[in-house]
Amino acid sequence: MALKFFRKRKNVRIILWIVTILIIPGFFLWGVGIGGDKKSQYAAIINREPISLREFYDQLFKVEERYKEIFGENYNQIKNRLNIEKSVLENMIREKLLLQQARKRRIRVYKNEIVSVIKQDPVFKNEKGAFDEEKFKQIISNYPDEELAKIEEQIKKEILLQKLKEQVVSETNIDVSEKEIEDYLKFTGNEKIDKENIRKMLLWQKKERYFEDWYKKLREKSKVIIYLNLEKKQEKND
Repeated sequence: MALKFFRKRKNVRIILWIVTILIIPGFFLWGVGIGGDKKSQYAAIINREPISLREFYDQLFKVEERYKEIFGENYNQIKNRLNIEKSVLENMIREKLLLQQARKRRIRVYKNEIVSVIKQDPVFKNEKGAFDEEKFKQIISNYPDEELAKIEEQIKKEILLQKLKEQVVSETNIDVSEKEIEDYLKFTGNEKIDKENIRKMLLWQKKERYFEDWYKKLREKSKVIIYLNLEKKQEKND
């Protein structure tokens, strides 16, 4: 995800920043950054930590640009069905809650872990698939320090959330029985599938379900105040 920033050309970044700058003045009409009622500046508040309207619309803009790249000219036809605004906000709430949990659990990410992730990106590898130090330095030198800091922060966040997930899952005993493997083989009708691969897949599925159930409980007991009426907005668009 974050490492894709390395592959973006400068002219694309400039265009996106220009569009963002053109959009920003509209935020001030909604009371962002000009004082007044604090509620008019927030998209939501999660356990006393806010998500500002500016943060929300910045993220919404990025997500919509990705959808446009995927669907092209068909994007406008399916936009209303996707309810992107609601999805974006819920994902931001999820991230905020998980980061709060990571802080609460004192989970940390070290510099060498961030470097390790960066070095795994194919853009920094040579023809043999090995990390190329010179190639890395050459590409990195073309990026402003501020942008590199943002990339590093995003990678740090992703590692942090992965560590939290692993810690949560490790707190329970999840296993796959032989019967579950046999039942899966019967269901697929393919007796030739490697049992160890099936075990890994079923184990992964169980861990994912456990973590999602854990998150749902966390979401339910957290104090989440949403100020954007996205449901009404969706109805009007329809």
